[in-house]
Amino acid sequence: MRKVELRMNEQMKYETIKYLVNHNDNKNWASKKLSLSKRQINN
Repeated sequence: MRKVELRMNEQMKYETIKYLVNHNDNKNWASKKLSLSKRQINN
């Protein structure tokens, strides 16, 4: 498996979305934390 390095903002997005999926948290929290819309979170 190849190691992938992410930039700091990409790493934060990855960790936030991963937390959202693992904990079945709400998308409003993630969208505010990442300054994205709920639609962008869904994608």
